[in-house]
Amino acid sequence: MRKSRVLSLIIIMITLLTFNVFSYGGNSDIYLVEDDLKVGLIGVYNNSNNQNRLKLLIEKDGERYTYNIFNEDEIQQFPLQMGNGSYTIKIMENTEGNKYRSLSTKKVQLQLEDYKAVFLNSIQEINWDQSNEAIKLAEELTEGKTTDQEKVETIYTYIIENISYDYKKIETLTPLYLPNIDSTLEDGQGICYDYSALMAAMLRSVGVPTKMVKGYTTEIPGEYHAWNEVLVEGEWKVMDTTFDAAYYQSNREVSQYKDSNTYSAQKFF
Repeated sequence: MRKSRVLSLIIIMITLLTFNVFSYGGNSDIYLVEDDLKVGLIGVYNNSNNQNRLKLLIEKDGERYTYNIFNEDEIQQFPLQMGNGSYTIKIMENTEGNKYRSLSTKKVQLQLEDYKAVFLNSIQEINWDQSNEAIKLAEELTEGKTTDQEKVETIYTYIIENISYDYKKIETLTPLYLPNIDSTLEDGQGICYDYSALMAAMLRSVGVPTKMVKGYTTEIPGEYHAWNEVLVEGEWKVMDTTFDAAYYQSNREVSQYKDSNTYSAQKFF
């Protein structure tokens, strides 16, 4: 009987350690959630008492992505977009200035049958679900559209006709800023980050694999920019609704797809 009780306690401890990467005491904790690895996502739940800035570091084959982790009573999802293989996931805590220490490290294996599935998900920077007004609009706009090209063209046209560039917003942003697709839609304006998040969310919601891309373009040399790549007829094509909205609203000619040679991608999501 005593052996049975000891064995039960060991099983309980192993279970707790499996689900909680680490804890700050009481009911406040932060841990990784692997439920959606099958679609290329790693989740983070943070309800900790830690007042220091926390970041998620995702590494694979020498490439790394970092994200802010917010204290929210919900799972924050992040993409594993660097292809199949072994990923190292670290939760980092700010100690001082730009210095961080690792609180937790875990390796996960990604084995997707269909890599483009990663670019259909809701993630921290492209956050959406069926309750969003922007997503309801995407469904309404694409009703009866049978091809991805038709869906892309319809949503692209709506955005460049109805969303204007907000020239003042960039001056007020902090490094913690994240796009809100419904706010962009309601305000009718945004910056490149907002345009690309809205475009990606609306297209993903109707089944069109779409990337948000960050980097540089010859259109604005030296300035960090965000745009999209969409998968149409088996080919990733560059789209830039930020520029096209400005051109269209100035009665200038626009081209839906861009020359990829004029864009230099640094990160994609």
